[in-house]
Amino acid sequence: MADGELTLKLDDETTRRLQEAADAAGRPLNDYVAELITDHLATDDDWTEDERIFEEYQRTGVSYSLEEGLAVFDAAMERQLAKRS
Repeated sequence: MADGELTLKLDDETTRRLQEAADAAGRPLNDYVAELITDHLATDDDWTEDERIFEEYQRTGVSYSLEEGLAVFDAAMERQLAKRS
């Protein structure tokens, strides 16, 4: 692996969906995926919270409803959209 280079193997469906999203954003696929990863990693607290939630689930067996999960997803999408404005 060259410095800063990463090869990632994805299934055909994921690759197609990423390509469609990159096309819709008017961006090259590699740039689009790199931005997605960079944006996600920039939100350090997301990893901590996800790990905490998973550990709690493993300990208690309690999970979120679909509505609660979608609310978290919607909030994350709003944060990402706000960054682009």
